[in-house]
Amino acid sequence: MPYDEGNQAAGADEERETGADAGVLVTTVNPGSIAENAGLKAGDVITAIDGSPVASVSDVRRRMGGLEDGDEFTVAVVRDKKSLTLKGTVNDARTRIRRRLITL
Repeated sequence: MPYDEGNQAAGADEERETGADAGVLVTTVNPGSIAENAGLKAGDVITAIDGSPVASVSDVRRRMGGLEDGDEFTVAVVRDKKSLTLKGTVNDARTRIRRRLITL
């Protein structure tokens, strides 16, 4: 299954480049965002949030949208062809609403 990059499916070349065969490619991380505070970087491929697989931008938004201020979460990513688990905390629900988690 290809990964989602701004709702565009990636082919085999992109899969070889990132090391991920499914997930959501992070293209930009907003300064001061929940994503930045969790340690996400442009080029990461998000494969799961709190253990639930994500295959589209909608999956990421749905999972993150269900979190409340103060909730902790984990994000499984592939970075430089290595799997990592990042931890984050929702630090301000109003910020989450005003700013997108990830600009795709």
